[in-house]
Amino acid sequence: MTLIPFGRQLKSLGRLGHVGSVLTKHGFGWFVVSLHLDRFVPFRKRLLKGWMAEKAAGPTTAARIARVLEELGPTYVKLGQVLGSRADLLPPAFIDEFRKLQDRVKPFPTAEARAAIEQELGGPIETFYDEFGPEPFAAGSIAQAYSARTKDGCRVVVKVRRPGIRAILEADTAILGRLAELADRYVPEYRVFRPVLLVEEFAQTVRREMDFIAEASQTQRFADAFKDDPFIRIPRVFWDLTGEGVLTLERLEGIPIYEAEALAAAGVDRQALAAHLADAFLRQYFELGLFHADPHGGNLVVRPPDGIGILDFGQTGRLSETMRSKLGTALIAAVHRQFDIVIDVFDDLAALPDDVDADRLKAELAALVDKYGGMPLKRVDLRSLFEEITATARRHRAVLPRDFVLLGKSLITMGGVALALDPEISMIEVVRPRLRALVAEKVTPKRIVQHTMTAAYHLTEMAEQGPRHLRQLARKLMRGRLQILFRHENLDRFITELDRSSNRIAFAVVVAAIILSSSVLMQAHVKPLIPGTDIPLLGLLGYLVAGLLGVWLIIAILRSGRL
Repeated sequence: MTLIPFGRQLKSLGRLGHVGSVLTKHGFGWFVVSLHLDRFVPFRKRLLKGWMAEKAAGPTTAARIARVLEELGPTYVKLGQVLGSRADLLPPAFIDEFRKLQDRVKPFPTAEARAAIEQELGGPIETFYDEFGPEPFAAGSIAQAYSARTKDGCRVVVKVRRPGIRAILEADTAILGRLAELADRYVPEYRVFRPVLLVEEFAQTVRREMDFIAEASQTQRFADAFKDDPFIRIPRVFWDLTGEGVLTLERLEGIPIYEAEALAAAGVDRQALAAHLADAFLRQYFELGLFHADPHGGNLVVRPPDGIGILDFGQTGRLSETMRSKLGTALIAAVHRQFDIVIDVFDDLAALPDDVDADRLKAELAALVDKYGGMPLKRVDLRSLFEEITATARRHRAVLPRDFVLLGKSLITMGGVALALDPEISMIEVVRPRLRALVAEKVTPKRIVQHTMTAAYHLTEMAEQGPRHLRQLARKLMRGRLQILFRHENLDRFITELDRSSNRIAFAVVVAAIILSSSVLMQAHVKPLIPGTDIPLLGLLGYLVAGLLGVWLIIAILRSGRL
């Protein structure tokens, strides 16, 4: 795919030039050139000395990339926030900088928020709320939140989507998709990160987060799952005050879980609280298959004496039954040092590159098991363990499934909160029985029968469809209609450059011919002449046209950066 159809859209072309200009401004002109986007960068910027050279390397590179994302706007800020959760792909310096982007989003005016609510709900805001906060108490790249009170006196939180954000995100994700394709094609060392796949995952994430109906449904699903749990409370969804761009949720009152003094004053049982928190999230991981991906202290409130309210289900992860099964298998196999099974599991998940060094990977996994296997369970630090696992993934150019990484992030964040409540709790001891039950479930008669029926279905389909497909193949072969397609890479750029060079040569020949013919006219004094002189008018006009065309050709060559 080339840039030609993409470049025909003037707005997209201008946005692409803006992206290249911002990258150049922060010292990433070399990357712009690598993607062959330099012709979209304004000419004046390419005249700056050393624009292709990267500035200071090292830790400041991460900070400069964060500034690039911030300057490019909400879509790219959101991209940085999403990448901030991919510790398996990026080193800690980048993760730290990208997480700071959470605090760099400016709110939009409340007047615009009120107008958006009125348009979504179909009437004046006073019709739906008795009170509505004058300023947002939180702002993000996609939405911001207000405190309000409904007509029946319930205190609520109202999330409002940024006006016009959908069109901006759709346009920017299209550009990101094209940039990912170019990076995959022209920068081989970036292929290991699977940029196209990452952008597709990012696009799915932002589309899901933009749709507040989906977030409301997720919140309702959590509420239904924990409705019989006396210790866990999920906000109620006000469906009549909720739409695609507006979400109204019950405001759960309580003590922030990180305020130790307030918890002590309320007589909270911290050990029981830690146990309830851990149990609630393990139910999400191993039973519900849908989990809260960002359980930091700000999203957890305590309802004395030992109740917990869980807030903000905008960022969730999903673990399918197959994923849960494979994850349990890999963990149990690692504990028993069966690293071939571990590698096979992650290969089945398409997490490993084709040229992975399996022996070296097994050796590093064995070193991890040796390091943590003999340690008392209460001394195992989940954060350190997860960081070492993700560092191993980076060294071997593995790209772990996004939901697996979100699971690790969620478990570590929740484990950190539980450990702050009860320093004696061991998350490994809490998780281990669940893993055993998960693996044991795989060999139950019910599960075996299900797998047998699935396998029988596929075998039956192969038996029914196989002969027909073979017959069609043989028929095409006998009729000479069998086609084999070869895919070429990077030839389109060569063809484009060859076509451009031949056009410039032809253009130069035309300019030379005009100059030559004008010179002949000048020497022959061909009439008409300029009044009062013996200079042929046609010859002079020829020189002027040739001069203009020559300057045009020189400018085109300079703009291409290939003098």
